[in-house]
Amino acid sequence: MNKHSLLLHSKFFKSNWILILIFVLGLSISWPLFKSGYFSHQDDLHIIRIVEMRKCFSDLQIPCRWVPDMGWGNGFPLFNFYGVAAYYLGAIISYFIGFIATSKLLFFVALTAGSFGIYFLVKDLWGKYAGLTSAVLYLFAPYKALDIYVRGALTESMALAIIPFVLYFGYRKKYVPFILTLFLFLITHNIMTIVFLPVIFIWMFYLLYLSKFKDLKLVILSFIVAFGLSAFFVLPAFLEKDLVQTESLTRFELDYRANFISIKQLFLDRVWGYGTSIPGPEGGMNFQIGWPHWLLALLSISVIFFKKVEKKTKYLILTIFLIFLMSTFMTHIRSAFIWEKISILSFFQFPWRWLSLSILISSVLGGFTITLVKEKYRKYITTFIIIITIILNWGYFKPREFYNITESQKLSGELWENQRKGAVLDYLPKTALEPREAAPSLPIIVSGEAKVINFVNHSNNWKFNVEVIKDSQIDIPVYYFPNWEVKINGKSYPSRHDNLLGRISINLSTGNYEVEGNFKNTPLRTIANMISLISLVGFILIWRKRKN
Repeated sequence: MNKHSLLLHSKFFKSNWILILIFVLGLSISWPLFKSGYFSHQDDLHIIRIVEMRKCFSDLQIPCRWVPDMGWGNGFPLFNFYGVAAYYLGAIISYFIGFIATSKLLFFVALTAGSFGIYFLVKDLWGKYAGLTSAVLYLFAPYKALDIYVRGALTESMALAIIPFVLYFGYRKKYVPFILTLFLFLITHNIMTIVFLPVIFIWMFYLLYLSKFKDLKLVILSFIVAFGLSAFFVLPAFLEKDLVQTESLTRFELDYRANFISIKQLFLDRVWGYGTSIPGPEGGMNFQIGWPHWLLALLSISVIFFKKVEKKTKYLILTIFLIFLMSTFMTHIRSAFIWEKISILSFFQFPWRWLSLSILISSVLGGFTITLVKEKYRKYITTFIIIITIILNWGYFKPREFYNITESQKLSGELWENQRKGAVLDYLPKTALEPREAAPSLPIIVSGEAKVINFVNHSNNWKFNVEVIKDSQIDIPVYYFPNWEVKINGKSYPSRHDNLLGRISINLSTGNYEVEGNFKNTPLRTIANMISLISLVGFILIWRKRKN
């Protein structure tokens, strides 16, 4: 390497050393994702979801809504309701590196990317050392380890990776990337959308207030376009929920009443386990905010009353701290009266999900505390906080065990069957019954006599040929859900779904038939798709105008 190259490398490291440090620290807690095979986590369905999204691509079912293999082979409308951004991205990447590697790469992005966003945001607010402190606090928050290595909550973690960029681009008045990141956030995780949207609104209002509402029209337009882009997913996800058995999402161990956590669990408990959330501190999970996180949050609010701080900054910190208090309060049983008043909160299932907001806010407040010391001491205080944070929390970032399996093993046999029947109740159509066994590989002759051949079941259509010897009732091994349309010999044909499991059923008289089913959009989905297409045109026009 010549002298010129060394000089260039030296300049690069000097100007980007913080970003490099964040990346290296990110690698240090994501090393399990680079081991061969796969790792244990509770929601072990990400690979089959990527597979199903790939099938949607192959069948040109875009946007993807219905998946054929889940529901134990009966299919169900997974991506009509479940956050899609991570799986669209995963399906594209999987063409190049396969399904297992893609799943682990998505986990890596979800775990580490948000720290870069929060660094840029806090650096612009209060300087590079404040930004670095916030980035490390956010990276090493115990709830991040819980989400990735215990729960396997990929989409929730991905939302936590995106939200700092939404706030950052809003602050920088970069409205094209603001629209794009807000759009991605809205289609990533429904519950995180409900948690963070008020924060985004408050943040943008604060920025508008500082600028005397100079960019009000641009901000409103940005929100409209971002929501419009996400309409294809958001509108059906929230307005068609009555078409599925949502009660299964809120009963028994998923009832929020059974999942409040104690003050000790929030602030003191450091016992780390891989169990499930059960009432009381005896549960197998750890739900701490993080010792450095809440200590620095308390320090930030106490010190601003004793040090001279700009009025606008003081109000900002007070508001942020109140949000921190609110988010932690919502995890405790004392907040039950709020949960009972706001019905949509029941779909949160776990009050401790508010920790997602707590860790973001406390990380920002932690960065702010760096500004309260003299500039010449800031790098030393930052170094101290980073070391303490790593020492206290690094040990949490590892899975319980590794599985030395190949992709072909994961996608076949018992492992594949476990994925097909996993979370079978989550989005079961209203007219369906929980299956007790896998769906058959061929349509079922319920009565009469018939021979079925050439059955093919895709993500948005199925078809087969049948010779009916004696008038027959035939049940197709696909759950009914609006709007499956049946055709016989190319013509629309009436179907039923009042059988035992709620599968699509037809009656045929003697003869030979070509039977086909196609998954059609409801009027709401069609309108939502049109809104997204119109918004895409609007986004392109805004991008071109801002570029010019």
